[in-house]
Amino acid sequence: MRRFLRLLGNLGIMILAFIAYALVQGLYVVPAKMKITPWHGLIIALITVLVIWGMFWVYKYQLSKENDWFFNAKPHWSGRRILIAFGAFFLIMIAQVCFIKLWGTHVTSDNQAALEAIQSKANPIFDLLIVIVAPICEEIIFRGMFFNTFFPNENKTAKIAGIISSGFIFALCHDPNLSKFIFLYWVMGSVLAWTYVTTKDLRYSILAHMLNNLMGVL
Repeated sequence: MRRFLRLLGNLGIMILAFIAYALVQGLYVVPAKMKITPWHGLIIALITVLVIWGMFWVYKYQLSKENDWFFNAKPHWSGRRILIAFGAFFLIMIAQVCFIKLWGTHVTSDNQAALEAIQSKANPIFDLLIVIVAPICEEIIFRGMFFNTFFPNENKTAKIAGIISSGFIFALCHDPNLSKFIFLYWVMGSVLAWTYVTTKDLRYSILAHMLNNLMGVL
């Protein structure tokens, strides 16, 4: 009963975190012709930092209660894990190239098309959302909170099931219409989940995610 209540509580927190992330996204959708004043920029930055700090604090609090995987253990940085993050980024790039080879160059997912449409009319501050804010929030939710909620105990079955299911939920949120692109997002989400469980630290899946989104902006 206690484990079931913990699962429900963590699931509720995930939903609230996703809502907070959606609200933060709205702050960055500013028309290109609208000038961002220093005060406006400061308010956006403060709200963003507070939301990310709150999400990460909750994530660490969950780990303080149950952390069989030893996630987020110090030291946080190492050369080997940085290489894993870059390797994950290249795997995602390879998956995208293979997808383009299979379906053709003139194909764009609804999610990507929507982002490009907004980006063409939005203030450059929107790029900060794509490259920095989105990877941090999405990795906390889809990797950190997801594993804390559904796969709190480390074992081989949990690792495989966690990677696959985390990748699928990530894909479903990016392609709710279940088009052919869901397979590409599924691969991307699964690679990021693999990065998280391999490095045992969100910083590396965030890094790989940032690199991927940066390529989409450039």
